[in-house]
Amino acid sequence: MRGSISLAVACALLATVGVLAGSASAEHRHDSPTAACAMPDVSTPRDPSNPLALATPPPAGDPLTGAHFFVDGPRHGDAAGAIASSLGLNPMSFSDSYSWKQFQETYEPRFNMPDLLLSKIADQPETQDISLYAQGGGPGAINAQTLKIMCDNAAADPTPDTVMALSTFFIYPNGQFCPGYKQLQRWQPTFRRDVMEMASGVSWRRAVIFIEIDSIGTSSCLRGKSLKQWLKDLKFEADQFSMLPHAVVYMEAGYSDAQGPLWTAKRLWQAGINQIEGFYTNDTHFAWSSNEIKWAEKVSNDVFRMSHGTYRAHFVVNTAQNGQGPALNPHPVKQGIENLCNPPGRGLGRMPTGDVDPTFDGLTFPYLDGFMWTGVPGRSHNSNCPGGPWKPAGVFDPRFAAELGQNANQQLGPGYPSEPY
Repeated sequence: MRGSISLAVACALLATVGVLAGSASAEHRHDSPTAACAMPDVSTPRDPSNPLALATPPPAGDPLTGAHFFVDGPRHGDAAGAIASSLGLNPMSFSDSYSWKQFQETYEPRFNMPDLLLSKIADQPETQDISLYAQGGGPGAINAQTLKIMCDNAAADPTPDTVMALSTFFIYPNGQFCPGYKQLQRWQPTFRRDVMEMASGVSWRRAVIFIEIDSIGTSSCLRGKSLKQWLKDLKFEADQFSMLPHAVVYMEAGYSDAQGPLWTAKRLWQAGINQIEGFYTNDTHFAWSSNEIKWAEKVSNDVFRMSHGTYRAHFVVNTAQNGQGPALNPHPVKQGIENLCNPPGRGLGRMPTGDVDPTFDGLTFPYLDGFMWTGVPGRSHNSNCPGGPWKPAGVFDPRFAAELGQNANQQLGPGYPSEPY
């Protein structure tokens, strides 16, 4: 059963993390003691057929269909804020509740060409990163950051039943990739605290959660006890988020041009994927959506066999930067198949949506839940990439973002129609 939960189980979890239904808003420090949370708790129990509690229930097995995902404004939105800065405006001068639509209606006549390209990103939902670095880390920081996003920043999109998309970055000890077993052991208290604090912040609100950027994709460097602990940590995170009443959760699974489907399925199964909706792919790569879907279907089939036919993993494909497909390296054995270092000529891929059954061009993929931008397009992959200078890794780079906007295309892959936008 994908993501089903009883009200009693949900209450037990939320009590454990210090949050009972309706209490999270009271914990948050607003500008005034009477300020309401922009994204209030949903008071109804979880309906497995409509976990996001959408006003129009989705078709069976398609939990994201019909969902409106949060579109950020100029104060906090990467692309919207970059446009404001290019116009000589201070993004922080705008209120949390000043929407992208308001900004666009007021200032679009002043947009130059790079601004218009960036607006292709600002128009779309922005996944919010909750990382171990949020508000400096430390006790209470992750809870405060999650509540800030859900209760304050969310005011920028007043659309009813708005769903917040969130990604996590907690599992890496002090941000260290490929950690050793002792590092992971020492990190346990912080990791578990971060996960529980985020669960407390989400509480009974609508959310789609993308667990741990690159966590399966880069786990090939782990061995023995380190790998076992890593997968155990992912399982812990999946377990906690699975008990949130109105969250739909996906675990990172890698990419079609790296590990094989069976290898991936085994690690997902060991990481407890059967507790959640499924997995997401292509989070840091540029692979064509068509290749990701074919690969993900095989992963889903392998997981289904491992469950002895009791669980079917659905999936989401990240399309933030794959509208022109990958830039292939000339020496793939030494360099890796893809050039991942801010490669030139790339473009935005399919626009984020949960309405994919069928897709806008009439295609049907039974286990695909959505195309999403699981990270903000235009965030630099490294400051030392050729063609720089670039922003540091993870920081929004307007030049890279504008190039993605210039080459935006909803083409699914080679052999499919070109759909520039």
